[in-house]
Amino acid sequence: MIMKQPELGQKISDLRKQKGLTQEELVDQCNINVRTIQRIEAGEVMPRSFTLKTILNALGEDLDSLRDHTPEKNYNLNEANFSAKHIKFAWISGLIYFLLGFVEFAVDYERFYEDNLIISNELYISLKFVILLTFVYFMWGFVRSGNLFSNYLLKIGAFFLIGTMILFSIYDMSSLYFNGFYVEYVLIFQSIFFGIGSFILGFALIRWETPMGSIPKVAGGFEIAAGVMFIMVFLAWLGYLFITPAIVLEIVLLYKIGEFIKDRKSAQE
Repeated sequence: MIMKQPELGQKISDLRKQKGLTQEELVDQCNINVRTIQRIEAGEVMPRSFTLKTILNALGEDLDSLRDHTPEKNYNLNEANFSAKHIKFAWISGLIYFLLGFVEFAVDYERFYEDNLIISNELYISLKFVILLTFVYFMWGFVRSGNLFSNYLLKIGAFFLIGTMILFSIYDMSSLYFNGFYVEYVLIFQSIFFGIGSFILGFALIRWETPMGSIPKVAGGFEIAAGVMFIMVFLAWLGYLFITPAIVLEIVLLYKIGEFIKDRKSAQE
């Protein structure tokens, strides 16, 4: 595998100096902006495959000189036709779910606490269905990532949350047309179930060893805090304050995983 930044930038800088070239002279030979060379050598950006090959050709080197020969984990990039497109769809779904969540919170608050459905039944069902669908695809990104990084606890947490979301979304939609259980009891169980799922997912994120830096651990910390608040029920309102940054970080995490997959596959080509 091609080494990552900042090691890659340092290696290119060393190769350039061994050839006795300045950054400006290298630019003249490979027809790349001098600022680009500076940022690559400083470790600020990861060059695309074409740019990297152009630089190496100018230096009289090949890709093997930039390969990281340290032992690394074997990621299952080809398992179940794994591709960056799946993850891209997951983080986009997560973003839609996050934005619609504010609308859902306002509508459900009016419905369950003020006994006032502020939109029509049809629009309410449509809203719930879209939120359910985007949440499932969002969590499915973590199921696929669990396969990639062999993090089975992550898959368990994601599946648990998917099942919980399906169960209570069906109740929310169907209860428009029949007198269901006492709303207070449903909300209590809903809070506890989502709390358990958030705790499992958060714990999996914290112990997840990935090349994505500290994002999984920070997101996991917020998830666990939110899970504890939800499980305690009477502090569920506080759980929303923790789950909000957790979702944002998880969207960013899936985006970075997608970029990681693309880089790994490019390096293997």
